[in-house]
Amino acid sequence: MSVKLGTAQEIARVAFAEGEKQGLMVMSVVVTDPGGHVRLAMRSDAQGIFGVDTALGKARTALGFNRSSWLLSKTFVDPCGVASLNGATGGAFLPLGGGVVIQHDGVTVGAAAISGGMPEVDDTLIRQAVEAAGLTALP
Repeated sequence: MSVKLGTAQEIARVAFAEGEKQGLMVMSVVVTDPGGHVRLAMRSDAQGIFGVDTALGKARTALGFNRSSWLLSKTFVDPCGVASLNGATGGAFLPLGGGVVIQHDGVTVGAAAISGGMPEVDDTLIRQAVEAAGLTALP
């Protein structure tokens, strides 16, 4: 079971709307399936070339550890450990706030992430967007 496309679009719509309310104009949102494959990727007109890749890294990182990338940013503080995991995952490990695992009725259906704000802001925004779509964002 995976996040439906319409639900992914709703997550992105809410994330962009809430981000703009906070003054963010440079944002990217990615929603994946449970295997980390992209279901939806969007970026604001002002976003540079790394936004979608950054959001995808946050989403995959959350999936890989079954917890938010915000929590992982507090766990992985040793630069050598982060570099080692980044190398082991082919550059996919990105422990910065803004990526969450999405569940529906206790089943993981994907992940969602936003890049564009400070990590704490990104974490709050993506949680709001996932919950507005009627799903659960794991801590």
